[in-house]
Amino acid sequence: MARWRAVEADIVFDLELAHGRCVGVRIPALPGAVEALAESMLPALERNAHSTRFAARRRAWVGGRVALRRTLTLLDIDAPAILSDDRGAPMLPSGVAASISHKDWIAVALVARETEARVGVDVETDIEPSFAIASRVLADDELSEVEALDSTARPREVLVRFSAKEAVYKALDPFVRRYVGFKEVSISLLPAGDAVVRSHLREKEGPFTIGVRWRRHDGLVLTTARVTPAVCGVDTSG
Repeated sequence: MARWRAVEADIVFDLELAHGRCVGVRIPALPGAVEALAESMLPALERNAHSTRFAARRRAWVGGRVALRRTLTLLDIDAPAILSDDRGAPMLPSGVAASISHKDWIAVALVARETEARVGVDVETDIEPSFAIASRVLADDELSEVEALDSTARPREVLVRFSAKEAVYKALDPFVRRYVGFKEVSISLLPAGDAVVRSHLREKEGPFTIGVRWRRHDGLVLTTARVTPAVCGVDTSG
């Protein structure tokens, strides 16, 4: 039987972003290495609370929690075992907001010191998706904008908008506490990593101030969102 030494998280990037500190860590490929990473980086109560997950889900979960714990450590935020709430989100100390995302080989965490806002993060491999997904993930106003683009630019535009929506939905979830459909938010990408967000949520939900930032980074698409209840009933983006 292979023996796996205690390991530290292999940090892929550590970024100071508009919506918080974002750290990406490499997820080991082999189950033994995943468990060694969990043993090294996560408290026993946290590890054991999710020990029954299937191997693939366990690997992604460990990667996400390790990325989260590394980010908290870099921000000097003390957190004992981080368990999950009834929506599956990590329960964090008061005044801290966070979000996790992962792909096959990488997990990322976004952490911010926030009292009212919530944040979301999404990471995608920067590979052109089939343009066919556009009709499933884009609202009518977005489809009109994307179809006006050059055919070579459309798939990558769809990918970034898809990723941004994933980040927005994570940031919205603590407020609406339900699944938010892809077409309940419209996003128009702007240069320099900014965006305009238009929400089409159910009546009496919100309004919210929703900010989105996006970037391409070393073969990845990385998007973040920040959501707060709108001041004076005005729904803006920023």
